[in-house]
Amino acid sequence: MTNSSLQHPEKDSVDDAYKLFKQKLHSPKYVVAPMVDQSELAWRMLARRHGANLCFTPMFSANTFINDATYRKRVLEDLSCKEDRPLIVQFCANNAENFVNASKLVEIFCDGVDLNLGCPQHIARRGHFGAFLQEDWELIQNILRCARQKLSVVVSAKIRVFPEIGKTIQYAEMLQKAGCHFITVHGRTREQKGALTGKASWLHIKAVKSSLNIPVFANGNIQYKKDIDDCLQETGVDGVMTAEGHLNNPYIFEGKQSYVNDVVQEYLKLVKQFPCPISYVRTHLFHLWAHALQVHKDMREKFGQASTLEDLNLCNEDLNLRCIADEKSGAFSTKSTPHWICQPYIRPNRRPIQPPAKTNDNGEIEKDIAICESQKLSKNKARRFARYEKKIAVKKLKRKKEHDRKKQREKAQLQQTEIQTGRVLRKCEKKEIIADRLKNAMNQDASTITVCIDLSWTAAMNEKEVNKLAGQLGRLYGSNRKAEKPARLYFSSFDHKGALWKECIRKHDGFENYLVHMISQPYHEKFCNTDIIYLTPDAEEALMEVCPGAVYILGGLVDETVVKKLTLDGAGAHGFITRRLPVQEYMQRVEGRPNYSTVYSINQVFDILLTFYSTQCWRKALEAGVPPRKGYVFKNTESSC
Repeated sequence: MTNSSLQHPEKDSVDDAYKLFKQKLHSPKYVVAPMVDQSELAWRMLARRHGANLCFTPMFSANTFINDATYRKRVLEDLSCKEDRPLIVQFCANNAENFVNASKLVEIFCDGVDLNLGCPQHIARRGHFGAFLQEDWELIQNILRCARQKLSVVVSAKIRVFPEIGKTIQYAEMLQKAGCHFITVHGRTREQKGALTGKASWLHIKAVKSSLNIPVFANGNIQYKKDIDDCLQETGVDGVMTAEGHLNNPYIFEGKQSYVNDVVQEYLKLVKQFPCPISYVRTHLFHLWAHALQVHKDMREKFGQASTLEDLNLCNEDLNLRCIADEKSGAFSTKSTPHWICQPYIRPNRRPIQPPAKTNDNGEIEKDIAICESQKLSKNKARRFARYEKKIAVKKLKRKKEHDRKKQREKAQLQQTEIQTGRVLRKCEKKEIIADRLKNAMNQDASTITVCIDLSWTAAMNEKEVNKLAGQLGRLYGSNRKAEKPARLYFSSFDHKGALWKECIRKHDGFENYLVHMISQPYHEKFCNTDIIYLTPDAEEALMEVCPGAVYILGGLVDETVVKKLTLDGAGAHGFITRRLPVQEYMQRVEGRPNYSTVYSINQVFDILLTFYSTQCWRKALEAGVPPRKGYVFKNTESSC
């Protein structure tokens, strides 16, 4: 096979396409799908041990891969094993330059690159990639043609189908003409996802295979080895790709259904050999033990809280012992496949059936009871559906507003930075600026305020409270990263072996690398007592100034653990100065509202402090941190600070 046939798709004959398919990929029949955070190196090596002929990597972002050195390093580590071949690296991209540049960086580590044209998720819509390129045929052709001209590896694409078979065939023929060496057809439309997934159409896949002169893989409806054989026979494809079927049973290509514990033990050994983030491992175990976790429901929370490989191993041993006891008891002998054996898991559909939509004269979508009745929905179900839709609409609007506010803040910060530098910054440069800003704040910058979160109350918290506090710490750190003037941040009395530490590691990727001073000392041993100001809602005097010389202590409490005067008494026992936020000075209670509160989460108090320090305006600061649900509004509409 010459390089010219790789670079000029119009010269490829049928024999050339299949010859390359055999030489480069060894004519694979059983294929592991690209799965975000799931088809990592350890899982691929497990798949190859048990019948997989070809593996795809998880989908990677071509743009991020080019511009983010940390992300690129992580991806290349995933491609580091020479035994992991043949291998296809999948990228999502919406321009030819990014796709080609990213592909050139990985072509020595793989046998082919794949353009993701099948991702149906909201993030793909927002980023204009995946299945949301379906209508932009000219762009797709440009990406694939450039890739064929400039790359020395196989170029492919994974697609979803259109509702119409004819349009799907035209789409596939366009991809063949653009230069794909092979394509993978997922027999579902872009809309078939989540609760609306449904069955994949093998008729669409068969029609595509019949119309093309290049190899085709089928994807969809694969749960057992028999499904693979049936798909090959019914569609005539060259190979079958599976995703969830493989996650539930990685021995699927061998036609075996083994004990889950045997699979887990083999996988965990590979993870030690080929390390990956603990979140990937945890998710794999959830897939493998899915049926057992329906029986032993308390184990789900234990798996969820596991933050190390050792923790997951202990959870696995515990659940396996329970399954051994279940097997010996004979209580589950009536089940065709007991829960300790690998088997497919079909998610329950908890979402209401969506009735068809019609439009009124203004082009707006209407859903009424009559339509629901035509779909055999009762009036009560229709009303419940209407309430459900209303709740979803409110949540979407709330998320959109928050997203818009976030974009405005980022845009303002970016404009300020670009004015200072005199040019447009790349994403990696923006991250470096943020990191430098935080490092300067950490290194005793005289213009930086010091904020310390007192975590000495953690030992008295239950699991729910610890979970909530971990979330607040993550949001607090996020606010500090985005701030134009970040604070010097301390987490005091922080037990690195305690429940809060484990929960933070579980909830926040890279938490251990946060630019925060995480110390085991109590705050009163770390700082000079005369510098300490403890912020508590029960203090008599209001905080009117925020200055770099002081250390502001926030009690690491959540609503469930708030006891009246708890933090006030704790600070008073050491003789520290106490202050409260000036809510009562600038705000008043909403008339007619029974509930109101001056108790705020630590991230809300932190946002108020940062905003005031940068603006020197309490009105703006309180607007940033006091949510309307607390029952307070400003005393007047003037913009006085």
